[in-house]
Amino acid sequence: MLKKISIPKKVFGGFGFVLILLLTISGIGASALINADDDFATYRQAARETALAGRVQANLLEARLAVKNFLASGSAKDIEVVETRLQNTHDLLDEMADLVVSPQADQIVAAADADLIRYSQAFDALTAMSAGRAEAAVRTVDVIGPKIAAELETLKLSLQELQDTIGPRATAEMENAVVFLLVVAAIGVSLGALAAWSIGTGIARPISTITNAMRTLADGDKTTDIPGLDHGDEIGAMARAVVVFKENMIKAEDLAARETEAARARDVRARHIEQLTQTFDANVSELLDVVASAATEMQSTAQSMSGIASNTNYRATSVASAAEQASANVQTVASATEELSSSIQEISRQVSQSSAIASRAVTEAQRTDGQVQGLAASAQKIGEVVNLISAIAQQTNLLALNATIEAARAGEAGKGFAVVASEVKALATQTAQATEEISQQIASIQVETAEAVSAIQMFGLTVGEVNEIASSIASAVEEQTAATSEIARNVEQASEGTREVTSNIIEVTNSASETGAAATQVTGVAADLSQRAETLKSRVERFLADVRAA
Repeated sequence: MLKKISIPKKVFGGFGFVLILLLTISGIGASALINADDDFATYRQAARETALAGRVQANLLEARLAVKNFLASGSAKDIEVVETRLQNTHDLLDEMADLVVSPQADQIVAAADADLIRYSQAFDALTAMSAGRAEAAVRTVDVIGPKIAAELETLKLSLQELQDTIGPRATAEMENAVVFLLVVAAIGVSLGALAAWSIGTGIARPISTITNAMRTLADGDKTTDIPGLDHGDEIGAMARAVVVFKENMIKAEDLAARETEAARARDVRARHIEQLTQTFDANVSELLDVVASAATEMQSTAQSMSGIASNTNYRATSVASAAEQASANVQTVASATEELSSSIQEISRQVSQSSAIASRAVTEAQRTDGQVQGLAASAQKIGEVVNLISAIAQQTNLLALNATIEAARAGEAGKGFAVVASEVKALATQTAQATEEISQQIASIQVETAEAVSAIQMFGLTVGEVNEIASSIASAVEEQTAATSEIARNVEQASEGTREVTSNIIEVTNSASETGAAATQVTGVAADLSQRAETLKSRVERFLADVRAA
């Protein structure tokens, strides 16, 4: 498997393995140091708690001794000493309550503090009582004091036991860590040495075998096998390079052998060339004479072709000019015909539009004639109604006249009726006058209506004639359009024929020009060929002379 890994990867892998071992050893050492530091911190905490418990015991003992002295002497100074020591003991218990971390120790400190408070209260009661009544307080003090001392002793012993447990355990852990580190370091050194030996051997041994193979090749033994070809690293690349070197040596020897064989073949070939040279001299001399003669004849023929092509080109150019002029004229006629056809189509469209308008005008005239005829009939009826109104007005006038006569006969009694009859007569007279005016207006309307009817009928006839004329013009324009379209089509065909003739003439001209150019080229080639034939002949003679001289 290591054969497929490159040398840098092997080296980096070995160093990486050693670094991993170092990191492992460092991690184990760091873990051991962290554990030792934790044990040291716990041990230091227990030591502080033990020392504080001793101070509490000392203050409590001094307070109890001061109580004994007070009971013996009753001195106020002893009371002050007791109170001071009790207060110090209480402060130390508070400090210790903040310092301890185990629940058991915390309970003991709390119980001792409660008993100390009871002890202080009992001492206060003792100092306040008379000597005969203080026996109960003394018994209480004697009971509580030893209890507090026992609690503190229990706390101190538990802390000392913790210290006795942590110290040996920390020492054992450090010893175990040292042993483990030494073992791991030994294993790491062994594995590192093994990895270094494996990597060094894996690199040096294949290189040594390849070096031996290269010495064998240098001595000329090309049958030796090249080791290390199965490696996928730089050793394999070196082995494959040596294989290429070996193959190139074999090829060089083969090339030298072939070169020797080629030299012998060149000697045979030289003798054969000498024989061929003699034959070649005779054959080429004959052929060069024939080529020179043919070149002379070709040059003469090419000159004739050039003259014919020039004449053809001149005539084709003249025909092409005439064809182009005819094509231009035909194009002009075609354009004019197209414009004429467009104008006739526009006229046809305008005539068709005028015919349609005239048809609509005839229809409108006929409709207007009908309306005017109806208006005349209505005016006639109005005249009849006016005549009827006039007759009624005359009759009313007669009735009013009779009424006036009858009122005159009645005398005074008919005056009012006479006034009414007079008003009726006046109204009948006004009606008759208005009816007369209406009759005159209606008569005028009837006359004008009759004239309008005649004018509209004449307009209708005129528009009808215009429509017929427009239809005739439209028909003629359509025939003219068809004829013009036919003319335009024929002119277009003629123009297309003229363009085709012009195109063909241009092609003839181009062909004649190409023929002339080809003839000129042939002439030049013939001349060049004749010259080159002479040159070739002289060079062949020189070559043969050089070959014979060599």
